[in-house]
Amino acid sequence: MSSTQKILEALKGKQKMTPKEISKATGLNYNTVRGALNRLLKKGLVKRVERGVYTLA
Repeated sequence: MSSTQKILEALKGKQKMTPKEISKATGLNYNTVRGALNRLLKKGLVKRVERGVYTLA
C-alpha cells in the first residue's frame, strides 16, 4: 500500500486529523505525510479544515 493510500485510509476513520496524528496512525515519517498531503490537496482528495488539520474532500 502506498503512503497516499495509507493516509486516505487513516482519514476515512476520522473526521479530521493533523499530520502528526496521521504519522502515528500510519507509521509513516512526518515529512512523508506532509508531502503526500500537499499532493492530495492539489488533486482535490483532501481539504484543509483549518491550519494543520485535514479531512477528506
